[in-house]
Amino acid sequence: MKPVQVVRHVLLLLVAFVLQTTWGYFFDVLELRPDLILLALIYIALRVGPFEATVLGFGIGLLQDAYMPQNLGLNALVKSVVGFGVGYGRTGIMADDIQVQALLVFGVVLVHDLIYYLGYSGVGLAEAPFLWLRYGVGRALYTSLIGFCLAYVWGLRRRLLPV
Repeated sequence: MKPVQVVRHVLLLLVAFVLQTTWGYFFDVLELRPDLILLALIYIALRVGPFEATVLGFGIGLLQDAYMPQNLGLNALVKSVVGFGVGYGRTGIMADDIQVQALLVFGVVLVHDLIYYLGYSGVGLAEAPFLWLRYGVGRALYTSLIGFCLAYVWGLRRRLLPV
């Protein structure tokens, strides 16, 4: 890991956090909001692997927990698990294909939300699957759509403006 790369990833996560906590309400559609932090974490995990993604996932999750402390540690745990899982499985997927990236984001958001709802203290264990189906699937679709658009624009930029 290069220190410059780590700083870039930390800044990406912080920008996603600021956007999600300040402008996130602007993107609400049917009470669903895309998870920009998770999208940034998936991008990082696909690029660098499980160790850095786990550490960064824990850090940004802890920051989210500090912002919303009623379930302190839950976001840190879930983001760490997601960072490790995507980073560990990145060698088995073709991450350059935009459709595969969108499906990966969809699946990761579903798993993230399921683990989160199961651990959330404000929800009974019997209610977690209903919340997951009500909000999780929509958030997964919405976040996948945002991720698809960002990946398309990024690929277009790389083709038109080679560095």
